[in-house]
This record gives sequence, C-alpha cells and structure tokens, in this order.
Amino acid sequence: MKKTMHHETVSRLYHQNPRKAIQKAIKRHRRSKDLASEALDWSRLGTIDLNHDRYEKACKSYQRALKIMQQIGDENGEFTVLYALATVDMKRGDYDSARNKYRGLMERFQNTATLDDVASIWRGQGLVDAYQGKYDSARDSFQKALAIHQKTGDKANAISTRDNLALVEFGLNNYEAAYENFQIALEIAQNIGDKASESAILQKLASVESMLGDNEAAYENFQRLLKIKQKTGDRAGEAAAWYGLATVDIDRRDFEAALEKNQKALDIEQRLGDKNGEATTWHNMATIDLDRGEYDAGVEKLQKSLEINQEIGAGEGEAMNFAQMGIAAAKMGRDEEGLQLVALGISILESINSSTTRQLEPVADAIISKHDYPREQFDAMRREVAESYRRDQGKSLIEAAFGDREEGRGRAL
Repeated sequence: MKKTMHHETVSRLYHQNPRKAIQKAIKRHRRSKDLASEALDWSRLGTIDLNHDRYEKACKSYQRALKIMQQIGDENGEFTVLYALATVDMKRGDYDSARNKYRGLMERFQNTATLDDVASIWRGQGLVDAYQGKYDSARDSFQKALAIHQKTGDKANAISTRDNLALVEFGLNNYEAAYENFQIALEIAQNIGDKASESAILQKLASVESMLGDNEAAYENFQRLLKIKQKTGDRAGEAAAWYGLATVDIDRRDFEAALEKNQKALDIEQRLGDKNGEATTWHNMATIDLDRGEYDAGVEKLQKSLEINQEIGAGEGEAMNFAQMGIAAAKMGRDEEGLQLVALGISILESINSSTTRQLEPVADAIISKHDYPREQFDAMRREVAESYRRDQGKSLIEAAFGDREEGRGRAL
C-alpha cells in the first residue's frame, strides 16, 4: 500500500512540477547508488531547462549527467548528452563552440554511432553554419544528412532536412533550388500525414513562388494555407496567411486588396498580442503607402512599427524601419536626412552582425552617387548617426527628416 501511495504521489508531482519531481528522483537514485538512473534524470532535467531557454542550468545538468555516464561507460548516453550540449551552445549563439562539439562527436562516434545519429550531427553542423551565413558549407552538411535519411527511409527527418536545405538555397538566392526542396518536403509531409509540417512548408513554398513571380501558384497556396489555419483554429497562422496573400496583391499592384488583407492580419495580431507580427504588418502597410506616393501615411505607419520593434528589442526590424524612412525622405527631396536614416539602419544591422546589411548598401550607394558624396563623408556620417542613436534612439534624426511634414505636404516627388 505504501509503495502504491508513493508512486501516485510522485506521478502527481511530476505532472504538477516535473523539474521538482526529477530532483527528488535524483536524490533517491543517489541513496540507492543507481548511477544509470541518476545520469538519465540529470539529462532529463537538462532537457526541461533547455526547452525553457534556461541554458546555464541546462548546461550544468547535462555536465553532471555526462560525468556519471563517463564513469559507468555509457557511450550511448554520452552521445546524447554531448549532442544536447552542442544544441545548448547553438541556441545561446555560441556557434564556434557548438561547431567544435559537433565535430568532436563526428570524430569520436562516426564509426560506432547509428546512421540516424550521424545524420543528426550533420544536421547540427548545417544549422550552425546556416546561422552564421556560411551557406555553402551548410548546404554540404544538409545534403550529407539527407543522403542518410534516404538510405534509412527516415521520412520525418527528411522533411526537416529538406526544409533546412531549401532555406539555405534561399539564402544563396537559388530560388529554383529552394522551390524544388520545399516541393519535395511538402509531398513527403502529405504522404505521411504530417499536417503540422505540411502547413509550415506550404507557407514557405508559396513565399518562394511569389519571389519567382508565379503569383497564381503563390496565391492558390496561401489560400490553401488560410483554409487549413481557419479549420484548425490557428489564429497566428491565419494572420500569416493573410499577410502572404497581401504580398501577392502587392506584386500584382493591387494595393487596395493588399491593405485590406494586411488589416485582417493586423487585427488578429493585435488580438493575440503578437508584437513582432504587428510590427512587421505595420511596416508592410507602410511600404504600400510609400509605393503609392502617400508618404505621410507611410511614415506614420513606419513610426508605429518602429515603436513596437524598439519595445521588443527587434534590432533587424528597427533597422529596416529607419532605412525605409530614409528611402521615403529621399523621395520627398530630403536626401541628406534620408541618407542619415539609411546609414543608421546599416549601423544597427552591423552591430548585430545581420546578413541583411548587404540589402541596404545599394540603397545608400544610390543616394551617394546621386549627390556625389565622398565615401569617407558617408563613413563619417555613419559614426555620427550611431552616436545620435545612443542619445535618443533616432528620434532627432526622424524629427530632422519629417518634423515639418505637415507644412511640407505636396513636396513629395
């Protein structure tokens, strides 16, 4: 009877507070000197912390598990924990350390690990390289993992690896190759009934189709995605589908339809409290206004997007807000002020090591060449605007560009 009551208490505690339940179990394993069970529970504890982004705690738990596994000669357990430690490094942005751990795993376990485990190492190395923008080496790693999945018939992991490979091709601007990988991944997901992967890949496939100029296919797939999300009650996914449909409308130059769909996405994002999505949608709506020559409305929306991005610390979104304001200012005949805002966008992107920086360089070059600015003068401007940003987060630069726009209406080009 006592044993049954104890089991029920532990079970109830696990469901209420799994971390505390595992800690109690570890104490019991120590008393009974059950090293294998203690190591396993330290690993489980690390996984709980990893899933909640508590990286330091996760690292400590995994290290304790590893020490015991090395003591008792549990090589399978060592592999699992070492792989988890590499994942911790990758999630907290320590990519060099993660890469070294994956390489260490490959050197030590390549001849003894299962093919699935070797594929996991290749996927891990590919993700690290992709995060650092090393797309060629990332592609090589994902292709090696994919070859193993095809050999072992691992369709579930083939979907995620195809997905990663497509994103790498996308990063290399190889949109046809990205499309092909997304298409194959979608077919596999549909064949095995993986609904979650199907909708996720469908969204990416439609986005690539839009970039390739196949608006009819993109629109059809975004509509399919919308129906799936409405059926499953996935409000966040429903917003993303509306946003995608709006993107196709913009390509068709149907701005009224695009604004209507973006508004639907925005309404959902605001109800859900999705700040990141809301900021992106405000930016997208602003772009439509600017494209139509409605600069005041566009700048107002960009400022709403900027306010949110600064609130949530979304550096890349913030940088693109400043850059888009700079483009608007230049179109309104305020090239100096516009160039300052573009320079600030570039400065922010460089400070966070974003690969998006290269997208803004041509914008700055166009304004520089138009007015024959010396490059040295632009470099000095970047330092000045960075200092201005440290003082007031760019408010004075925005004021200089648009503070008198009520008086200056009609100056738009």
